[in-house]
Amino acid sequence: MQFLTLYTPAVAPNGPPDAEHMAKMGKLMQDMTKAGVLVATGGIMSRNTGLKVTRRNGAYTVDDGPVAGSSLMPAAGYALLRASSRDELVKHVRTFLEIAGDGTSEIIQVMDAPPPNS
Repeated sequence: MQFLTLYTPAVAPNGPPDAEHMAKMGKLMQDMTKAGVLVATGGIMSRNTGLKVTRRNGAYTVDDGPVAGSSLMPAAGYALLRASSRDELVKHVRTFLEIAGDGTSEIIQVMDAPPPNS
């Protein structure tokens, strides 16, 4: 099973992480990649870079900037993780949060492959 996780720190950072924090996070990502848990990861830019494109009745609207009502945009980073169960996933996320610090990881399961034909 694969899961998209979005991490939002409890307090917005006032600068880049220190070298010790980056080394710990780098080792965690390396270990999780070698174990086949971490599929992809990256940072998320400011919510001011947000964009929402909507199609309704054939007409398109584009909302630029912070997207009203979105809980995803404040996130600081994302990771696509692979786990054999939700319990295993929670274990990996807890390990991440031990290094990342106080904050929230929102998680949603993603499809590993296209659904079978009906």
